[in-house]
Amino acid sequence: MKPETLTEVLAAGRVTYVGSGTDLMPLLKNHVRNDKNLLFLDRVSELKGIKEADRLVDIGAGETLFDITQNDLVRTKLPAVSQAAGVTASPQIRNIATLGGNIMQDRRCFYFNQSEFWRSGLELCFKTGGAICHQIPNSPVCRAIYYSDVATALVLYEAEAEIVEDGQRRWVPVTELITRHSTANGLACGAHLPVLVVRFRAKISPAGERGGFFKYAMRTTIDFPLINFALRCGGDRPAALIAGAVAPEPVLLTETAALLDENASDEEIVRSCQLELQKKALPIREACIPPARKKDLYPFVAELLKLRQKS
Repeated sequence: MKPETLTEVLAAGRVTYVGSGTDLMPLLKNHVRNDKNLLFLDRVSELKGIKEADRLVDIGAGETLFDITQNDLVRTKLPAVSQAAGVTASPQIRNIATLGGNIMQDRRCFYFNQSEFWRSGLELCFKTGGAICHQIPNSPVCRAIYYSDVATALVLYEAEAEIVEDGQRRWVPVTELITRHSTANGLACGAHLPVLVVRFRAKISPAGERGGFFKYAMRTTIDFPLINFALRCGGDRPAALIAGAVAPEPVLLTETAALLDENASDEEIVRSCQLELQKKALPIREACIPPARKKDLYPFVAELLKLRQKS
């Protein structure tokens, strides 16, 4: 189905909303998900558009990552969002992948993001309908990691998402949306949060504030991140530092961010980042890096500390 208005979308009943399908289609192919009623949203103009209103930047959930990187309003007012969108996946995918789809992407794990034949020799995990996490066998929940780059940047700016759930349209913190979404899609094959994401909004960065995003991956603009960071400092609001791709949702490094406001040295901040990630990161085995090595990626936060010297 391809509706053209939001009214048609909301009248469709219980469906799986699809932006471009770049995340969903491989999961369907490998039978990690088994969604039947797909509703494609690419023709719904109400889910698109980027504008400024009431000191907020408003971005439609249907905007492509490419268009977000090219938008001057996002580039100047929410620079970390623009940078994160610009290093997500490949240029071809960014041309069609949507902001809403990137935020609502499934978590990933070495054990279930495989073909059905590959998984046939394993006991079903939480994600595929079983009752075990192959990464952490004594874990009562799925421990797969959430890899969105743009989510890390939106959390940095304390963004909100407009959603429709049970017929009600409302704004929620993007952190709440990600937590609920991540929890839901770790429960079973095809499980997902039954909400429609309409738009995102975030306050415009105040004068003097610097913000940025850094991603480390085996191949920067093709692979999912091994770790990413979003940082803001300066201006008249507290500094913030977020780490992504280290847990089932982005991690707020509040202790390290406080050192930014105290003008601690770069060495002190990097050390604090290491200690805080040791406590808050929940890494699992990945195809190219073991959990212990992943926790050693904290020095990459230094790439963003250069923002402290900018005027």
